[in-house]
Amino acid sequence: MLFVSKLLPRFLLLCNLLITISLVLSAWLPYLNPQQYWLSGFAGLAFLICWGFNFLFIIPWLILRKRYYWISLAGIVLSMNALRTSVAVNLPDTYNTSMRPDGHFTLMTFNTSNMGLDEYREDRLLQSSIYDMLREASPDILCMQEFYTNLQPGFTNHIDSISRTLRYPYHYFTNDMSHWDYWHYGIVLFSRFPIVRASTIPCGYSTAGSGSSFLQADLLIKNDTVRVLTVQLQSYMFRGKDYELLEGRKGSFSTIRNLASRMKHTIHKRAAQSRKMASLIAASPYRMIACGDFNDTPVSYTYNTVSANMQDAFLHRGFGIGRTLSFLAPTLRIDYLLVQPSIRIDRYSTFHRKGFQHFPIMASLAL
Repeated sequence: MLFVSKLLPRFLLLCNLLITISLVLSAWLPYLNPQQYWLSGFAGLAFLICWGFNFLFIIPWLILRKRYYWISLAGIVLSMNALRTSVAVNLPDTYNTSMRPDGHFTLMTFNTSNMGLDEYREDRLLQSSIYDMLREASPDILCMQEFYTNLQPGFTNHIDSISRTLRYPYHYFTNDMSHWDYWHYGIVLFSRFPIVRASTIPCGYSTAGSGSSFLQADLLIKNDTVRVLTVQLQSYMFRGKDYELLEGRKGSFSTIRNLASRMKHTIHKRAAQSRKMASLIAASPYRMIACGDFNDTPVSYTYNTVSANMQDAFLHRGFGIGRTLSFLAPTLRIDYLLVQPSIRIDRYSTFHRKGFQHFPIMASLAL
């Protein structure tokens, strides 16, 4: 009885305080530049987990008839701004390609994970699933990161295949990396609208090919010019052993320290890329759409920097947490579609498909 009456409440109080403090820190530290305050780059990763545990602490206090539930309530209030960027509360919306009002257009962004290429072998089943999804969605503008195409006989020329299959008369490819003159990797934009101009903007170097540049294109849509910026920001480049460590299966202190050091270096590079991206958005003379794989959560310096003065299509028309990464954790939304306030967002969809590392997202927009 002593444990229940005295020790248990004290233990719960200590745990509640630690969780609430962690929640508030995870919500506010990401506003700091991680190049100066490195901890801010990691803090937001735990936000939704901390929020969930913090909320659950209300229950035992109500059962024990203690007023300490105000600690959790204070944490919820202080972290509300971060919660608003993490969770959408709109009614679920099913996209129907046969119901496009006049004056609207659709844009999809999709990290293709090299179109099913693994160890220089093409996964035909996964490629078929990708093409089936694209035919179903049929976006007017298609932005693809970690894109792979091949000019060698016996392999797939995805630029040609997608252009013909979905009837895209226009495309632009960054071609960030090539192997043997035939194998090409980068970011690509396909469009049913004329591309007035397009450019590849260097943003660093990535061994994955995609992530070395931004793709910027000006499209003539409904007699108006719209600038599309599609990117893949610096990735952590995790390998097999790294995933084992992250999933808690095994790992020594030295491997954990090495992984944290690599993540810190990546966060620094991504912070610089996000500021460059924000400056390009601010300098645009046209209405702006920014999309792609940001490789960071909504509670991050990256997202805060890029999304300033922009609308997040998911938050306006999506529902729930909006997971876009199929592994590691069910809370990871790292792919985004942002538009300026002068562009109306009418629909938002996530295409969940078995075998996809990233889930494509698409929005119906109007000028």
